[in-house]
Amino acid sequence: MLHQLKIWSAVSLSAVLSTTLAFAGNNDPMTITSFTQDSVIPAFDKINDCNGETVTLSGTSHFELTTGSDADGDRTIFDLDTTTRLIGEGQTTHARYVSVEKIHQHDTTRGGQASNTRSSVKSRLVAQGPTPDLISRFTMHTVISKNGTILVQKENESLSCK
Repeated sequence: MLHQLKIWSAVSLSAVLSTTLAFAGNNDPMTITSFTQDSVIPAFDKINDCNGETVTLSGTSHFELTTGSDADGDRTIFDLDTTTRLIGEGQTTHARYVSVEKIHQHDTTRGGQASNTRSSVKSRLVAQGPTPDLISRFTMHTVISKNGTILVQKENESLSCK
């Protein structure tokens, strides 16, 4: 969720296991590249907009990324499944939070066009007690060039009360 830019860099550099496994709509063989990664999200601090408290969060992420393109480059696919699990604690109130966020993104392009996708992500950090839940929102902007280079940027991030 919050450290995905660094992890995405690793994904784009590490996805090297390619095999021809599918056929595009025009019967061109497709080269499919798959990558799976489990990562630890180190502790980081966020400010709770409700009360100004610093909340320390940490957790794990699981990524499954599949990309493919046909032989003449006129069709590409991109399929991503992400599961992020976070736990956190307020530094003043010691309120505890848990979150599980799942994202699925799929994109198909034709004619050699690059993919340009924006996804809104909303997750709830559920408070374990009388403290209000927190809502995390951000926009993910994903661009895949014709040659398969992936660029991911997080935009408009906020953390607020439910």
